[in-house]
Amino acid sequence: MALPRSSYVKDGVEGVYHCFSRCVRRAFLCGFDPVTQRDFSHRKSWIVDRLQQLAATFAIEVCAYAVMDTHHHSILRTRPDIVATWSDTEVATRWLTLFPHHAGRKGGPPDDQQISALALCSDRIAVLRIRLSSVSWFMGRLNEFIARAANKEDNVKGRFWESRFKCLKLLDHAAIAACMVYVDLNPIRAGLSATPEDSNFTSIQLRIRAWYNETMTPASVPREPNIPSDSPCGNLPQSAPSACWLCPIQSDFQTRGILHMTPSEYFTLVDESGRMLRSDKRGAIDPTLAPILLRIGANPQAWLDTVSCFRSRFRLAAGLLSSLRSFADQLGRRWFTGVTAARAAFASSLPQAG
Repeated sequence: MALPRSSYVKDGVEGVYHCFSRCVRRAFLCGFDPVTQRDFSHRKSWIVDRLQQLAATFAIEVCAYAVMDTHHHSILRTRPDIVATWSDTEVATRWLTLFPHHAGRKGGPPDDQQISALALCSDRIAVLRIRLSSVSWFMGRLNEFIARAANKEDNVKGRFWESRFKCLKLLDHAAIAACMVYVDLNPIRAGLSATPEDSNFTSIQLRIRAWYNETMTPASVPREPNIPSDSPCGNLPQSAPSACWLCPIQSDFQTRGILHMTPSEYFTLVDESGRMLRSDKRGAIDPTLAPILLRIGANPQAWLDTVSCFRSRFRLAAGLLSSLRSFADQLGRRWFTGVTAARAAFASSLPQAG
């Protein structure tokens, strides 16, 4: 029996979610359409640009994303603790920037009078605080924006996405790490790219290129210690984009990271996992990867299945067996789909996601 999303995606409560949307009409509305012989690949950059805009407006962090020809993935962390620190004026400014037509504007930043008028409505501001850390409002603004732009380009009306976005709750660090790798490796699993740094429109490519841009010097081309020597970093552009709008991998004194590992370890995790998914590469776990997997609570023997079939193995939530048991208790259910997968993929216990 299906459960309403509101029963497990709680507004005002921090959570990490894997969100997924698929196009509705023909198969290649974000790529090359063999029927019309038109290339719609430029729409992929629309999605990435919109994700960045929304991440700057909402109290929601984008942890990972992948834009494919027919669908897109994103992993989002809600931060109601951040929106609680915003003043009423800042909440009003962000909302009017997101919805200019609410103030009777067609575009441009809101003026001081419009901001002050909204900031004085305390009941309305309380509602907007919740919405600005809501996964549903975030995904709604993402998918609606893309659908309107695509329909305008095609000069058509109607649905662009097949249904409301799918949402999976990630209960602990083991599930978050596995799902991030699954999302970042989508192009490799689909046979569209050979390496993470060649995987266009993914968060892993952006992170690697940003790292490369930050660490390279005119005299030498440094290499991340844990990135394999045959990784084609030489193909990276000399001017790479910044990944500062993404949630950082590791925590520092200013920001909270999403994983209990360094960026170097995560790059290794993605790179080695991608090699296992390629038919021309080894399929066994590299000995250097096993300690990382054990530390995050993943079973090395089941890792390949976990990162290649993550979305089909879990439904409402993913995590350690103990996390799923607690989640089921909260929903008043005995069990649900994913228990067998959790038993195989993850260890019995691990510190919960913070």
